[in-house]
Amino acid sequence: MPGRIGKFEALAFAVSIVTCFSGMAEAATGKSANLEAERQQLFTLMLQQPDNLDVALSYASLSVRVGDLEGAVSTLERMLIFAPGLARLQLELGVLYYRLGNFDTAEAYFKEAVAGQGTQPEIRLRAEEYLELVEKKLKRFRWSAKTFVGLRWQSNANSAPGSSNIILNGLPVSLNNNSVKKSDFGFVTASNAHLEYDFHNQGDKFELDYVDYGTFQFDQTRLNAAVSEVTAGPAFNLGRFEIDETFASVYLIANGAMLDGKIYFGTLGVGSRLVSRVNRELEFVVKGEFRHQWFNNSRNRRLATDRNGNEFRGIGELKYLFSRDFRGVFGTRISRKDRRAGFYDYWEYGAQARFDWVFDPLSTAQELPWTLTTSAGYLHRDYDRPDPAVSATRSQNDNEYWVGGVLKVPLSSSWAIMPKIGYRQVSSNNPLRDYKAFTATIGVEFSQ
Repeated sequence: MPGRIGKFEALAFAVSIVTCFSGMAEAATGKSANLEAERQQLFTLMLQQPDNLDVALSYASLSVRVGDLEGAVSTLERMLIFAPGLARLQLELGVLYYRLGNFDTAEAYFKEAVAGQGTQPEIRLRAEEYLELVEKKLKRFRWSAKTFVGLRWQSNANSAPGSSNIILNGLPVSLNNNSVKKSDFGFVTASNAHLEYDFHNQGDKFELDYVDYGTFQFDQTRLNAAVSEVTAGPAFNLGRFEIDETFASVYLIANGAMLDGKIYFGTLGVGSRLVSRVNRELEFVVKGEFRHQWFNNSRNRRLATDRNGNEFRGIGELKYLFSRDFRGVFGTRISRKDRRAGFYDYWEYGAQARFDWVFDPLSTAQELPWTLTTSAGYLHRDYDRPDPAVSATRSQNDNEYWVGGVLKVPLSSSWAIMPKIGYRQVSSNNPLRDYKAFTATIGVEFSQ
């Protein structure tokens, strides 16, 4: 069957993976032995030239690469006797203590590097960046939150086809007035919050994330909706394995939605996440999730429970800081939904990109920088089998595209005005799902 791997293919794949990792392990062992031999040569040279800063730094660098952080620290601290107040040494010592989880000592070294009169600009900048990270690490409880409230116009509030005359199962059908696209105004709200509790145990922490979304239509009140989700679980600092600025976490998922004042669905699940800040510019996130979802029938949605079932998600995201004022976020995802009614089963693949540009305010009356965000994305859905109400022979497949833009105009450090525009199109062989929609929103955001 399509999408399934046979036993022999799975066995061959497993053997290839084992072989690959075995080769990697052998190569890593040989490389480690070479590094250790080179380190011993430098150690001998360092004994002969105890005041040679370049030799000491090379030895400390190799010590870090073989995992001997304490050896690197003792070497650099000894060099401070010969070069007291040298900002380069203070910065490197701060970084090492940061990696060891001794944030108080790291902070002291970074402050000394910043305060030095002869400190080079690039060293001062790096030390200041680490000081920001240390300040966050020293706080046991950290949180942030944002709330947006706005007025939105939608050209197609009910995401419906533009024509009332469509073809279902080869027969012409005339849709009722509520099933054809309707423009509408409405209020929209969106909030998110992130909480962290640091266990002060090698950087391990507990994380909780909350998001919600609500829309309250002026005319299409049957589309009034509210959705919220909570994820919570521990995140483990992989610095203990010499993988810096990297966290692996597991978390529970709970969410629910109301539609037209009635409970529409609920979800429980579990997920895992890997977050790594490779360097100052690059960060990536990888997530895998399992969700079980159940729906409630209502007068207007009598067969909603046909959508009960499970979902598997794989998500990847890469954030890259091109400059201090320009950042890109690139994401990809794959998901599988298995439902009670087989014609709702499908695979979904997609990708999206976002760019944030921070620039000086256009108004001379303002001092805080403005931010322009543009985004675009694509999703493809491929259903397993035909929906007999739509077509007896063709399975549904959709191609969804969207673009959008947001301008953030801060009024203070906490408040901002945010106009938004967007366009979404779904091209589907199911005429009930084929639609286009423009949106325009103006609102305010409060962040803390």
